[in-house]
Amino acid sequence: MYYFKSNDGKLEKYLVTYDEAKIKELKQEIIMTCSYIEHNEHVSDYEPRFHDLTLIHNFHCECVGRKEYFEETRTVYKYSYDEYKPPRLVLLINLLLNQELSSVDEILEYDVSNDVLIEDRIDKANKELMELDVSEVSKRKMKLDEINRLVSEKELNKNQESIEPYYNRLLELIHFTFIDSIKISDIGKVESFFNIELVDKSFVKTLKK
Repeated sequence: MYYFKSNDGKLEKYLVTYDEAKIKELKQEIIMTCSYIEHNEHVSDYEPRFHDLTLIHNFHCECVGRKEYFEETRTVYKYSYDEYKPPRLVLLINLLLNQELSSVDEILEYDVSNDVLIEDRIDKANKELMELDVSEVSKRKMKLDEINRLVSEKELNKNQESIEPYYNRLLELIHFTFIDSIKISDIGKVESFFNIELVDKSFVKTLKK
């Protein structure tokens, strides 16, 4: 696919290429090593619905009773499973593999500092608790519940790794080949003359060096 950027009054055109197999392999590594793992347990007479079954691990269910409805009787199950919640970078990789041009800008501008490890989540929650006034009872209780949940999931996430080295590997797998350039003012003249839009202005971005 092609990528456009503005540079010194010109619109530059690049061919974007990558090794699809290697990027898919890297994506799986990111999911398995950088995801936040959340443990879930609940009781229901309906099966849980998952958006992506590959992110569900250690799934267990057991019958715990029956529930009577007016029109039927249903079996009640207790479900437990670990759900992997990958960083947003995984979504952007999927968009890239689907040839979504907008993904290129988002990948180049990705801020790895937004993906924090479990210890950072706990520290942040503790700091937020300390900043709450003692009179804010309900908010303090909610924050304590959050901290307890994070602490209970710390063991699950003990092997969670930083996204940064994987992000750098992704950048190395994406290649930009310069094709040509045109003055932006010339584009405007042609568009005005023919009353058309030659290029989506959202493509005109500055590549991160």
